[in-house]
Amino acid sequence: MRFEDVLSLDPAALRCPFTGYADAREKGVYFSPEANAYVVSRYADVSQVLRDSRTYSSSITTGAPKPPPDSEMAKYIPFLLLSDDPDHARRRSIVNRAFVPAKLAAWEPLVRSLCTQIVDGLSGSEVVEFIDAFAVPLPITVITHVLGVPPADAGRFRSWSDQLAASIGAHNVDPGEVLRIAKEFAAYLGPLLDEARNREQNDILAIIAAAEAAGELPRHDAARFVMELLIAGNITTTHHLSSTLLMLARNPELADRYRGDPDTIPKLVEESLRLEAPIQGFFRLATADGEVGGVKIPAGSRVMVLYGSANRDGATFDDPDTLRPERANVTTHLAFGRGIHACLGAPLARMESRIALETLLSRTTSIELAEPADNVEYLPSFVNRGLRALPLRVTWVRS
Repeated sequence: MRFEDVLSLDPAALRCPFTGYADAREKGVYFSPEANAYVVSRYADVSQVLRDSRTYSSSITTGAPKPPPDSEMAKYIPFLLLSDDPDHARRRSIVNRAFVPAKLAAWEPLVRSLCTQIVDGLSGSEVVEFIDAFAVPLPITVITHVLGVPPADAGRFRSWSDQLAASIGAHNVDPGEVLRIAKEFAAYLGPLLDEARNREQNDILAIIAAAEAAGELPRHDAARFVMELLIAGNITTTHHLSSTLLMLARNPELADRYRGDPDTIPKLVEESLRLEAPIQGFFRLATADGEVGGVKIPAGSRVMVLYGSANRDGATFDDPDTLRPERANVTTHLAFGRGIHACLGAPLARMESRIALETLLSRTTSIELAEPADNVEYLPSFVNRGLRALPLRVTWVRS
């Protein structure tokens, strides 16, 4: 398989893109006409590009052309994801304080309580559609609390975020429809931002509203900031939880191992992130002539960096396609990126996944696929790696 088969969104390639990634690593850095970009797939090369944000701009991260600054669409594009320093550093500093260790510690009881509530509601079901029943409601409910938006509207948030996320790494995207959804989302957020100005800055919405009131952000920037954090804070965790449960369902002995030794679950979280990163790759734009992996990259070129490939590079990870949570470098994966755009919410995502797995494994005696493994389908995206559905047959611990 060629890497370009993954770009074509061939269902078989999406199910297992890793031979395509191996093909890309074998070639080294090369220009792909299908991607209209230089493909960077080896761990060392991907790390170089991610660290050099001056030469490799994030202005085209999603692969879509950046709209003209004076266009209506420009008011709704991602606020952090497509920005470079110094704008990126200034914007990120506004919400950094929401992700300090003390804040994370305060959220842990909420996450644990939500996991318990969800499992309590499922424990009578022999077959569970895991994505709809657990992997979606947990992260979207957590992020609504963290942001300070009404949990009762979680269904609307899911619809908006699913539709906007589906436009990334897909083909035949309708820009008009994306704009419509973004405008609808922004209109909904307006009154919430107004209300948030009047409360203490204990949630992200209040923090952003205060920055708007202080003149640091115009309203359209405040709204797209919240949109971006809401999408990033739930979609990727949904994908990661689903991929990890698929691994455990396919390998019951692994599930038994972690049931018996829950203290090792954090390493399982890291290794599953390495093997099944929710974001498989992004784009960069060369702002100057550069060189990666011995290949010259002219200024103005698109560069595609493949996190999913780098995470399976045998030059960095021994036995790279095997789940080995005990490996010494288990935390050095690139699932959360690297450099100035390293994922802001990574500590929260790790905590959610850890507590979710602790809860699920402690409350079950077996987790198996409820349908043949060949029926598993992935979303049509070469950026987002996520399952369409995950029906599981579960045996619950008797209370």
